[in-house]
This record gives sequence, structure tokens and C-alpha cells, in this order.
Amino acid sequence: MQYNYFPGRLRFRDPILRDEEIRAAALDVVKLICPDAEITWKESTASILVLYPADKVNPEKLKPLVPLLLKIEPKIRFYTPKKKDAVLAGIGEIKNRVEAFH
Repeated sequence: MQYNYFPGRLRFRDPILRDEEIRAAALDVVKLICPDAEITWKESTASILVLYPADKVNPEKLKPLVPLLLKIEPKIRFYTPKKKDAVLAGIGEIKNRVEAFH
């Protein structure tokens, strides 16, 4: 998965995002982190653009999520439909962690 980050702007790009259920689960987490985010999905590039008020998201607070992201990253990088449940479970774990610190 490709990530491009600049305070106030985050883009995710990967073919796995074409799976509606995985995309919806990922976007649920983004919305929990910043409810004020403006989110755009572009099918042709399989990318999500998130524009958010940079002063409303503390990157330091998100650092505990990195190990969870790294845990599912190989499943995303070498994705097959057989790995869908594992990817969704990983996203669910991230969501639970975000809910715990909100």
C-alpha cells in the first residue's frame, strides 16, 4: 500500500481498496480519528484522499497504531481473497485501539 502524508492531507493507494468491505472498514477508522475529515474515493486509481484539519489530529497519539498496521501490512501487500478475513480482523483491531483512546 502506498501512503502519502502531509499534515492535513493523507492519501492511501492500493488495489485492495477496491474491495468495498475493506475500504469501508478502513474509512470507519479514519472517521473515528477525525470526524471532520473530507474523504474522497477514486476508483480509477484505487485511492482514498483524506483532507482534515491538521490541528485536530495529534500524530503522536497515533504512534501506538503503527505495530498494528505493520502486522497486517504483509497481508495487504500480498493480498488474495483468502486473506480478506485477516485484513478485516486487523482493521478491526486498529478500530478497537482508536476507540479505546477516544
